[in-house]
Amino acid sequence: MELVANIWPIVDQMTGVVQRFLFRAYALDATDQEISTVLTTLARSDYRTAQVVKIPDNYQLSSEHGTMSGAVEVSTFNQYMHSIVEDTLAAAEKTFANMNNYGIGIDGPLIPEALKFPAEPYLVTTYLIELPSGELIPHVKAG
Repeated sequence: MELVANIWPIVDQMTGVVQRFLFRAYALDATDQEISTVLTTLARSDYRTAQVVKIPDNYQLSSEHGTMSGAVEVSTFNQYMHSIVEDTLAAAEKTFANMNNYGIGIDGPLIPEALKFPAEPYLVTTYLIELPSGELIPHVKAG
């Protein structure tokens, strides 16, 4: 069983700035190809029920108008995605239900291990373009 996730950075159509992303984790027991298929399929619509997460304040975007905390350009999100989402992954691990399976194995009681993301988690990123009306449009690559 592996923890995997969909990440949806929300890109302001007018500025190209990302100030928040959506996040949803899944526990899957599957091959990488199956995980890719599931996450990519879910990415088209599952963002509607995902958790909203603010870009951490230590990421700043500077311009001639000043400095904005908790904002990044798309290229910066791409470059630093794992560090941007690491606190979200850690927080998500704490919310998963404990599976108290008190069965008996050959060596004694079975104690389930808590679900944890691997050091390099399988993440699928789908950008959402936010229109001035507030509507979110998934930018899904054909393929």
